[in-house]
Parts: sequence; structure tokens; C-alpha cells
Amino acid sequence: MLLSRLTPFSLNRFSLTSIVKNCGWLVLVAALTSCGFQLRQPSPIAFKTMFISGSSTISKPLRKALTEQGIKLVESAEDAELQLELLKEENEQRILSLSGTGVVREYELYYRVQYRTKVAGEPVWGLPLVMEGRRDYTYNDANLLAKQQEQKLLTESMQTDVLNGILRRLSALKKAE
Repeated sequence: MLLSRLTPFSLNRFSLTSIVKNCGWLVLVAALTSCGFQLRQPSPIAFKTMFISGSSTISKPLRKALTEQGIKLVESAEDAELQLELLKEENEQRILSLSGTGVVREYELYYRVQYRTKVAGEPVWGLPLVMEGRRDYTYNDANLLAKQQEQKLLTESMQTDVLNGILRRLSALKKAE
């Protein structure tokens, strides 16, 4: 009975629509690949060896990211073309807004890493630099476990953003001449 309702015109129209849609996707993909579109890749760092001092929660992911880029992490500062010292790491949570009854509605999370660099051949350390991430989220006592999980995910996201920012800044450094 269903087939009797379908006319040849409606079958052709349906297949024509899907063909046009698929061709549209094909043209879009071809245009993106032909223009050289690529996902953003990390910028290459000019240094082949690096020494990292200081301890923080970001040091392990930083070491991993640098080794993935082909940077050799050395045990001695004298053997490194670039020294990176992680000075300070801060996690902070502030109240962003309150309800009319004085109950917390929103929090603001901050994550900061302060570091400095020294290029081999340079006599002094560079000025301390700060990379910072900030996120805010709504809070509700009724969803305490979910909000704690959200806070943890936001903190991890900020750490990733700060790590990528540090890598971008390191890629902008040049060797001493």
C-alpha cells in the first residue's frame, strides 16, 4: 500500500535531493583540501635540547608535549640550548555572583603558571612570564557531585590551554647569535 502512494516523481525527487546533498558535501571537502586547509599544528621550537626545572602539575604534560615535538630533555642545565624554570603555579576559585539570599550562584576559576627562560649563550634569565586561564561556572548545592566534576574538567581544560600558550611562546624564542 505504501508503494502505491509513491509516484515515480516522488521517488526521483527524493533520490535527486540526496544526490545533490552528497555532491555538495563532496565539493566542500574538495575545496577545503585543495586550498591547503589543515588543522592547526604546533609551531616548531628552534631548540633541540631543553632543561626544565621546577615542579608543578603542568611539568609532566609539558615534558610530554616537548618530547613529542622532538625536543630532547637533558638532565643538566649546561647541556641545554634552552632552560625553562617553572616558578609558580596557582589554582584559585573566586565567587563570581551571589543570589538574593547570599547563596553562591557562580564561581570563577583561575589557573596561572609563572615561568622564565634562559637561552644558552645569554648572560641573564628572561623576565618572568605568566600564562593564565580563566573559566566560570554556575553552582548549585543540589548537584554537588556534578559541579565538582565540572570544576575538575574546567581545570584540566585551563591547564591544556596554558600548556599550549607556553608552547606557542617557546616557539617564538630564537637562539642567541
